[in-house]
Amino acid sequence: MPRRAPAADPLAALVRDAAALDAKRIDTLYGLEPVYEPGAESDGALREFVEIDCPWCGEVSGLHVDLTADDREVIEDCQVCCAPMTIALEVDARGALVAVTSRRAA
Repeated sequence: MPRRAPAADPLAALVRDAAALDAKRIDTLYGLEPVYEPGAESDGALREFVEIDCPWCGEVSGLHVDLTADDREVIEDCQVCCAPMTIALEVDARGALVAVTSRRAA
């Protein structure tokens, strides 16, 4: 009677497969948003992380702005006091962000 080869270790195969995944693939697999890493290479997306001062409470908070959108003004709630503020984006002809301002939204 021929001998069977020993069964492969399923845990070793799982560890090997998990180690082969890169961060972007893991994010896609689990439906995660990309993380902003200061100083990291850009993925080419036309959005930028900016810090703004809340016109209501004065606290600084950060957000990603979409530079491809037609609207150059968005309304966001402050992450600290929850008051609405209008964020105005100034973009040059090449699509690069020039300035960001915030004001109280009515």
